[in-house]
This record gives sequence, structure tokens and C-alpha cells, in this order.
Amino acid sequence: MTTVSVVIPTYNRAQWLRHAVCSALKQSHRPLEILVVDDGSTDDTKDVCGQLGAPVRHILQAHAGAAVARNHGLHEATGDYVAFLDSDDLWEPRKLEVHLAVHRAVPQVGWSISDCRFIDAEGRPLAPPQGFTRAYPVFRDLHVAPQQWFARSMTHTAVQAAGAGRSVYSGDAFELLFEGNFVTPQCTVLERRLCEQVGDFDPAMWVAQDTEYFHRVAAASPVAIIMEPLVQWRVGLEQHNTSPRNTVQLVRNALTSVDRAARLRAPLTATAQRGYQRGKLRLLLRLAYAHLSVLERAAARQAVIAGWRSGGGPSPRSLAIFAASLLPQGALRALHRLKRMLRR
Repeated sequence: MTTVSVVIPTYNRAQWLRHAVCSALKQSHRPLEILVVDDGSTDDTKDVCGQLGAPVRHILQAHAGAAVARNHGLHEATGDYVAFLDSDDLWEPRKLEVHLAVHRAVPQVGWSISDCRFIDAEGRPLAPPQGFTRAYPVFRDLHVAPQQWFARSMTHTAVQAAGAGRSVYSGDAFELLFEGNFVTPQCTVLERRLCEQVGDFDPAMWVAQDTEYFHRVAAASPVAIIMEPLVQWRVGLEQHNTSPRNTVQLVRNALTSVDRAARLRAPLTATAQRGYQRGKLRLLLRLAYAHLSVLERAAARQAVIAGWRSGGGPSPRSLAIFAASLLPQGALRALHRLKRMLRR
């Protein structure tokens, strides 16, 4: 029987951890082990794991961030496959069964991704848009449906899995990822040998380390993308990595990631080079807007100018951000207040 190790990094998430682990325990394909890597929590995380029993294993480490915690779990894993799950998210009961069936049907892929459904802190589904479109800016920026985007360079197949046909795109995601990320750990299942091949998450990246990691994975192996929400992704929690205060560093790490990825298959094909340039330009504008959101006007201007120098040239959006960065700080605060009021 194919075995799966589940790796759950956690830090002070005891309130939600039990639900996450139980969603792994209730899988129709039962995991070999569930490795809860406790990143120095000060709450009841250890007690929760102890109450759940085997195959749950509590692994304590000094507080060092999600990247180090995931690496710790990878080094402890013994299954044929590794599946990541965040400690505040949930899996649908047949997630692992579907992923493994897809791997059997498309044996050339070393990893797979599923779609997701967003829920709030209380577990209630969010209003549309959902899934890939809500999760990843690339689809909104390019005004393209995920299916159309994946079809550009991947093969579409219908795979029989868990008693039903599943829509799957498979192929090389490396060039597509330059345009924008569409992978997060809780939606992935990977062959453990592939994890060993690509190495660790970058421990220096406290946010967005998954963007850099999965571009390395994509450089090493084709992927299967399951167009079905098999993960419930919880948002709106305090101290969440995707909270606004982390956005500047998150985008900076994403810029580092695309620069590193460009060296993985150097020299890039003409298509990959164009994707790299377009993706980097959008990230620089997102960085400029993030700086502007926290009133860092000079840094916002620098990011806009870097985008222009990268070959993007002035655009309505970049000119608007640049103009806003010239406003007095009081006027910029008033503009932010007005924007928040209009969103209500």
C-alpha cells in the first residue's frame, strides 16, 4: 500500500489544530503518520496532539518559522509521499485518495496540486470568487480563468478517482510560475524522493518561502493540477502570514524567488524570459502599492521606478501609484481612510 506522511507546521494554533489533524485522520486513504511540528508554541498544542494519539506525533522545536518547521517534518517523514497541511486548514475526506489516484493515472508527475475553498475563522464559506481565482493574484491580474491558464502549456485529462471523474491538467508548470504563483503547501502532495531531490525550504524566508520552494519543485518535475476544491483554506486569523502587515516582505521574497528560479534553467527560453519579465513587473508594482499602504512613500517610488527600468514603462496603474507617493503623508492617510470606507 502506498504510504503518505502528513506534515503540519504549527505555532500557537491549538484552537484549530485539532480540527486540522482530525481532517487528516478521517481520510479515506489513512496516512502512515501525521507529523505535527510545533514551532515553539506556548498554548495547548502538545496536549492536543497527546489526546489524539497515533499516528499523530508531536515534534517540538525552538521557534524558527514555518520554513524550518516544514523542513523538520520533511526530514522525519518516512512515507512514499509527503502531504503538507497547515494547522488552521482542513482537508476534504477523499483528498489523499484522489491525489494518489491521479499519480497512478499520470505516473510521469512527481507532485500534484488541488484547488481549494475559502472559509472564515468560524469555518463558514466565503462569498465568491473562490478557489484558484481568489487565492492567487495572477488570475485576476491577467483576467483569465485558471482552466484557460493551465491549458496553455498542459494536457487536460479526466481521471477516475474515488468513484468519479476528476478534471486534471498535467505538464510543466515551470514557465507558468514566472507569471505568478498558484501553489501553496496545504494543497500539495509530493513524492518524498522529489522532496529529497529539491532540498529544503529556505529557512531565511519567514513568509512566502513556499513560492521559492515550489518553483524549484516545478523545475525538477511535471505536476498534476486537480480542478477540485479538496482543501478548506481558513483566512482572517490574527498573525496570519497573509495579513497586510506582512505584505511588503511577502512580495520582496516573491521577487527573490523569481530571480532564483530564472537561474534554474538558464538560459531561459524566449517564452520563459517574457513570463519572467512580466511577472517581475507585476510584483514590483505590488511591492510599490504595499509600501504605499503603510505610508512608505519613498520606497513606493523606488519600486515603481524599478518596474519602469525593468522594461515595463509607465502604465496608468504605475503612474497612479507614483503620483500618490508624492502626496503629503496626511493626505495619503485620508486617501486610505476613504478607500476603507468605500469598501464597507
